[in-house]
Amino acid sequence: MAVPARALAVATLVLRVITLGLLAASLTIIASSAKTLYALAHVDIIGDYSRFYYIVGIVPREVFDINFQDLYTYRYVLSAAAIGCAYTLILIPMEIIAVVQGRSIGGTSAARILIFTDVVFCALFTSGGAAGLGLVVDNQRLRGKHFDHGLRKFYTLFDASCGLLLASAVCTVVIIMVSVFRSSEG
Repeated sequence: MAVPARALAVATLVLRVITLGLLAASLTIIASSAKTLYALAHVDIIGDYSRFYYIVGIVPREVFDINFQDLYTYRYVLSAAAIGCAYTLILIPMEIIAVVQGRSIGGTSAARILIFTDVVFCALFTSGGAAGLGLVVDNQRLRGKHFDHGLRKFYTLFDASCGLLLASAVCTVVIIMVSVFRSSEG
């Protein structure tokens, strides 16, 4: 049973828009989840602590921010989402033209190139999401119950961003399947 080319083009367009929404949400969440951390050290009784602010024997030893420049995984997830947004924004007008014309742009070789680039970007989304989830799981395992509320919130947002990145990879897989089906029919 033959599926109309326009229906396949509409399905691909809808999936690309959903992918763009997921990638934009992932990018927004990860870009806005910077957190200031305090590495805490226990205070000994011996010594001069007049220059430290301390509360119940705990002194802030070092103050630093976590943002996209501090963690390589954080940078990778952020760049995967940003590059994916740019790639999807480039392809959406081509899909709109394919919906209006009722056929795909270019010939079989153009369809093969698009399928190949979709596979590459699917691998990028998957590796970015998996790397980020791995960072969250490792840090939660290593630190255990020693997460403060702010750090837990940071890793929860980072986790959500990686989940959205993996969801965009799933949408890209479905786009690849539709594109292969469309190129095998035409």
